Amino acid sequence: MYWRTASKRRCFLKNRGFTTVELVVTVGVMVTLAAISVPIFKNFSPSYNSKLAVRDIVSQMQLARVHAIKNRVTTVVAFYPKTFSPADQANSYLIYEDTNDNWIQDAGENHLVPRTYMPAQVTISSATFTDNLSGQSTDTTSCGFDSQGTAARTGAVYVIGNVALKNNNNQTRTINFNATGKARISMP
Repeated sequence: MYWRTASKRRCFLKNRGFTTVELVVTVGVMVTLAAISVPIFKNFSPSYNSKLAVRDIVSQMQLARVHAIKNRVTTVVAFYPKTFSPADQANSYLIYEDTNDNWIQDAGENHLVPRTYMPAQVTISSATFTDNLSGQSTDTTSCGFDSQGTAARTGAVYVIGNVALKNNNNQTRTINFNATGKARISMP
């Protein structure tokens, strides 16, 4: 009886584990799958980054609007496209509280969101805002919210516009900004 269990135990221990051939084949299959998937992920990354950037901007704009309503203050979202000078500030945006309503970031004004740069492979290709009443360009790359959450520039001038983000695959995603202060994402 003892010799049967010992024999079974030796047989079990002998068959436990992998052979070298099995291990080499498994590693080979894994390497092949990884090599095939790298180009797919390279093409996926710019698209993912641009979607992420657009969603981030829209959510930060909603934060600025809520802050303006809650604290009864003007908040400004300033965009700095790729062509902006100085170059170290280009391809970024900034959200601040404009306490003196001059739409210029002055010393001592509270930053709601510090300067935020676009992720890799994504650029702010344009930021265009116009006066809703006249249709004239406001010559600015910023929008903002008054204390009621509407997209006001100064007084009764309401701003509408859009911000376009482009990735390395030449896909453009646009954020449309309307006079009510709401932002909507347009995707191709």
